[in-house]
Amino acid sequence: MKASKFIGMTVLDNDAKEAGKIAELEIKLKHCLVDKIWVATGSALNKKYFSVKEGDLDKIGDYVQLKLNGKEIDQKTKVNKLGELAETGSLFKDIVGKTVLTYDAMDVGKVGDMLIDPKGCLIHNVLISTGPAFRKKHLVVSDEDVHSFGDYVILKLSKEEVNKRTTD
Repeated sequence: MKASKFIGMTVLDNDAKEAGKIAELEIKLKHCLVDKIWVATGSALNKKYFSVKEGDLDKIGDYVQLKLNGKEIDQKTKVNKLGELAETGSLFKDIVGKTVLTYDAMDVGKVGDMLIDPKGCLIHNVLISTGPAFRKKHLVVSDEDVHSFGDYVILKLSKEEVNKRTTD
């Protein structure tokens, strides 16, 4: 499932009551893990966020169902802003748009999305958009292809290897 499609899904507690919507994913890209899933609850003017981990997830389909009941959700620490408890630069929105380089410092493109397994909290692949706006091509890389991650994403691939793996 694309991470961008997972964000926005409705979250239900184990009593089938709406608990909120998926607001953001906290990611540990070096380990290919979704560390926390942030859920937004409340109205637009009084929005609060709480996080859940892999063990709190029960089922994922058209909705995300938690193993927690309403009381357990109410007891979770809630914050007013997503960045209050999340590590700097670890949110999905911070990673999308990062510039991707080959190991020989050639620009490949930008991180466009991620393929995730939300139930297992795993990131299977990172989707990279390359080329100009009207002729965009895509490159799919796994954790084995990523050399380092910081302000930029540096791949273990050369420009030639990237060109061979790029698709329309």
